[in-house]
Amino acid sequence: MSIRRLRILIAVAERGSFAAAADMMLISPSAVSQQMAKLEEELRTEIFDRRKRPPELNRDGYALVPKAKEIVAAYDALIRLAQDQDAPSGELVLGAIPTTLTELVPRVLKRMREAYPLLHFRVSPDLSAELMNQVDRGALDGAIISEPVRLPANLTFHAVALEPLVLLLPKDVEGDDPEAVLATHPFIRFTRRAWTGRDIDDWLQARGIRVREIMELDRPEAIAMMVHHGLGVSIIPEHCVPEPISVGIRRLPLGPTARPRAIGLICRRDSVKARPLELLTQELEIAARERKPADSSTERAQTTV
Repeated sequence: MSIRRLRILIAVAERGSFAAAADMMLISPSAVSQQMAKLEEELRTEIFDRRKRPPELNRDGYALVPKAKEIVAAYDALIRLAQDQDAPSGELVLGAIPTTLTELVPRVLKRMREAYPLLHFRVSPDLSAELMNQVDRGALDGAIISEPVRLPANLTFHAVALEPLVLLLPKDVEGDDPEAVLATHPFIRFTRRAWTGRDIDDWLQARGIRVREIMELDRPEAIAMMVHHGLGVSIIPEHCVPEPISVGIRRLPLGPTARPRAIGLICRRDSVKARPLELLTQELEIAARERKPADSSTERAQTTV
């Protein structure tokens, strides 16, 4: 029985569907279905109700999830223990886009510091394009950025999470149709200097939505605070609102027409710090998998990036 199949089982339980689990694990829905079928073969029991579309975990399936989490956690701890025999040390100079600094990066760095006390970190924020340039010229060991459209040959990018775009709106704004809300409320734009900001602009143009723009900001927490105070609505990646600000804000998914943002770690192929960067990538993947989807229907939602 593979650990990966158990991770997929946990993702299905937490996300509620094969498609959502596929987004979380960065694989296709058909791959999720195949892996779960193989897991059922190994267990010699059905853990999904396949009469439903999409298939849902049955009672036996849900009963397995807590034990699966224990096994995966024990496996991850074993890997860390083995790696500690050759524990990395020194300094890792990193960059990170602002949308990852409100939750994902702090959580990962805390775990890295606890696991590898001899490894130290220095982190600088900037937009993806500038961070990629700094990695390219050796000013940074690596950076957590949005996926580049074009990647220089000497760099490598490892995606760790997909983040759907969502519409932020004050809790007292009625309506569940994002396009109708955008057409009737002031719009707070996520900066077009960021790759994600350009993706948002492309989506608006493709849908023929004309917004009444009142400001353009580059910090997700600032955008969320403006929305929180009822100044307008905005589009940002799902996991970008700091927890205290999320009270009083609703999220509406834009749906499949809006391409989700992929974030990951970029570094040089010839980096002399390949080992600590590999460990960082692993921790980013674990932290991203542990996220819960933001609740679009309530005042309070889970945060991250």
